Amino acid sequence: MTEMRDIGSRTDESVRKILSERAQRIAVPDSGTTETGIVEVLRFQLAYQEFALGMRYVREVILTGEITPVPGAPPFISGICAARGQIISLVDLRVLLSLPEKGLTDLNRVIVMTDGHTTFGILADNITGIGTIPSSLILMPDPGSAPSWKQYLKGYVGGTLIVLDAAAILADPALIVEDS
Repeated sequence: MTEMRDIGSRTDESVRKILSERAQRIAVPDSGTTETGIVEVLRFQLAYQEFALGMRYVREVILTGEITPVPGAPPFISGICAARGQIISLVDLRVLLSLPEKGLTDLNRVIVMTDGHTTFGILADNITGIGTIPSSLILMPDPGSAPSWKQYLKGYVGGTLIVLDAAAILADPALIVEDS
């Protein structure tokens, strides 16, 4: 039942066609289909070490509010907190990645990560910036010197910046805390 109404000199079908063509012209290309060679990252500091995460998976950065401990949760789960009306679990990367204790840290920022299905926060001392890194500069360490948590590692830049694989972190079923 297609009804052809005259809108000026255009029909509904011609209006749909024009709008569809406009939508295709202004649509944002899928970042997963083309390799640009540039990775947009959020840089943060944790225990005096600088890390980076792909911006594609960062929803927002918030100040650490009240953290509610969760009895029986794994040691790398610091607790839960509210972020824009949603309860999220907070992952302490220092524990998860077995980083050595290097004095007092603030852990005053939460990086809320999501892939559309899984959402949780990562505790950070502070945010050091947002930027881009040419993917050719992200190098994996030699297999013998790779850390025990290499499944979360995308690589190193300049030997000092650790680039984490946010997709691997979000996809790890060990980080999902369920009611059981």
